[in-house]
Amino acid sequence: MNPRLLHIEEQETYPYAEQRFIDSCKFDLTTRKHQKMMDMGRKVREDGLDGINIQALVSFYGPESYHNGEIDADGTILTCNYFHQIPDDVVKGIYIYMLTVGEMYFSSEENIMDFLYADIWGTSYVDAGTDVLILKLKKDMEERFGKDHGLQLTPEFGPGYFGMPVIDTKKFGQVLDSSRIGVRIKESGLMIPQKSISGLFFVLDGDYDLMPEPECLQCVGNHRGCEFCVVRARKNKETL
Repeated sequence: MNPRLLHIEEQETYPYAEQRFIDSCKFDLTTRKHQKMMDMGRKVREDGLDGINIQALVSFYGPESYHNGEIDADGTILTCNYFHQIPDDVVKGIYIYMLTVGEMYFSSEENIMDFLYADIWGTSYVDAGTDVLILKLKKDMEERFGKDHGLQLTPEFGPGYFGMPVIDTKKFGQVLDSSRIGVRIKESGLMIPQKSISGLFFVLDGDYDLMPEPECLQCVGNHRGCEFCVVRARKNKETL
């Protein structure tokens, strides 16, 4: 399947990115000190903005690609332990994606705050780019299934969380042809530029209640994570 290339304008993401930057820095903008620090952060963003180039690749797969906890993406199998909790008949589609924002430039390697702020801005743009991507996927769902489709888009799954190994990033790169957006994937699964992300969303029957534990959303993940997860162990103990 030929992935769709999306260019996301920086202006679309900036309001989300700025709020995420403020939250990450824990700024209280009612104080003069934090206002000055925010001014410094905005200057770093302005100086490094030429390095920001937000691009995404997206492929949609129909329900026939999912069976017994496995996604068959043109012969590449994507799975993790958590998928086995999702019945075949509630899956109406799957969006597989990769997104990169490039690299936020910073003016001086000797100024640690410039480096720190540039890194936080880069991460903020990744998160904001994903927010905008989700809005675009929801619009695509309306076009595919109709405005009153009644379906739900799940939280994102991907390498490094929900028990999926980080090295599986290489599979996402194969499915989507990551070179189209300038992303290189190392043997370890690390993406270059580092301000990049890959993952997938299920489109599920609206009546199906998929409620991942809050801890699962932040799980660093490994192939045995869900099987031996302390969250599940604690819940099992509580039901005894």
